[in-house]
Amino acid sequence: MRRANTHIRGYNQSGVIEMYRGLIVSGLILALFGLFLVITDLYAPLGVSIFGLPISIIGAIMFLVGLIRPEPAPIEPSPGKKFCWYCMEEIDQVAKDCAYCSLEQHNARD
Repeated sequence: MRRANTHIRGYNQSGVIEMYRGLIVSGLILALFGLFLVITDLYAPLGVSIFGLPISIIGAIMFLVGLIRPEPAPIEPSPGKKFCWYCMEEIDQVAKDCAYCSLEQHNARD
């Protein structure tokens, strides 16, 4: 017997809504910092609310966009390749030096 397709767009395997967690967290931090600047300016008029209001609005927008957008797919190197530690170009897995930036590669166990 074949199981019914239970995949719903916008939901991942665990049933939680897909969201861009990094964008949500950074937007929340930015919005809270902007709110802190605005509230601080109410108690001690230092003129920082002119910066706090746009920062909190941008943070709120980032938070909302993070709820809508899914997490981006991770970038994986091709088989037998790895990313350079410095310039992020694909190089051979066993390469000691990067062919692009000529810097020595570290061992992942370091």
